[in-house]
Amino acid sequence: MKNNDKLKQFVSLREQLLQDRAELEARLVEINKALGAVSGPVIAAVAAPVAKVAPVEPVVKGKPGRKKAVVAAPAPAAVKPVKPVKPVKARRGGKRAKNQMSLRDAVLAVTKARPLTRQEVLAGVQKLGYVFAAKDPLNSLSTLLYTDKGIKNNGGKFGPV
Repeated sequence: MKNNDKLKQFVSLREQLLQDRAELEARLVEINKALGAVSGPVIAAVAAPVAKVAPVEPVVKGKPGRKKAVVAAPAPAAVKPVKPVKPVKARRGGKRAKNQMSLRDAVLAVTKARPLTRQEVLAGVQKLGYVFAAKDPLNSLSTLLYTDKGIKNNGGKFGPV
């Protein structure tokens, strides 16, 4: 008997909600008319009763001849929001510098007399007229000083091998 009472209660509450919705939709139509809104698909969509949706059957997975696992029904396809497209940025930097000699040759020319520190090598290379295109020329120079096999590191002072 308890289930029957709950069912009756559910049905009466549902009917009351449907009636309330119909009254609100009618009131919304009146408000739109009073405001002078153009009746169109938006108003028609609001005023139209909700169509009944067929129940979605659960998906059954498994191999033939074995127990089948019942998986929850698939969710209705939702509309994914469109991501805004980012504008393409212009490339940074300028033209590549046209130097008379390579950085390696310039470093070997500067350090020929005696071993120098990184900062001293940088000043000497720039004095020779070598132009760096990088924001931080010391980084480019350090890469060469620590990786080139023709340049020896003598405790922070660099010179030819």
